[in-house]
Amino acid sequence: MLAPSDPVAGRADRRASAPAMPDAAKSDVAKLASALLAGWLACVAVPARAQNAGLPASALNADDSAGPVKVCAQAAPPRWRSLIPVPKTWTFLDCMSFSGDMGATHFQLGCLFTNVTPYAQKYAWGALVKIEKDALAKAQAPLPNCGW
Repeated sequence: MLAPSDPVAGRADRRASAPAMPDAAKSDVAKLASALLAGWLACVAVPARAQNAGLPASALNADDSAGPVKVCAQAAPPRWRSLIPVPKTWTFLDCMSFSGDMGATHFQLGCLFTNVTPYAQKYAWGALVKIEKDALAKAQAPLPNCGW
């Protein structure tokens, strides 16, 4: 038997004396775990199915025939910045709305290119724009533009 001063025995005593989790909380934890697992499986399974269908698994794995990729960047300078590839149907309004919903204070439109002349940049960015009422007048597409 372990001595009371043993740290392992102390941990066991604390666990034994911890209040039991109510059944409702257990159910919520189980639902959350199921949702997280389902989301993870969707992320893993969807690209595999797309690849098997002869389609690129993502815009970043596309070949030259897919064309450039639109990118929406969200930022809260100087704390953080993030960017995501977006569908070709997105407009600067979609990027601005998404960025605001993510807690950003600024947004930026960008493009990633797969086929460029030698020594040319494979990316382009518009101006970093603060999310506000007159942002519509300030939003600038990158040059060269990929469809923004």
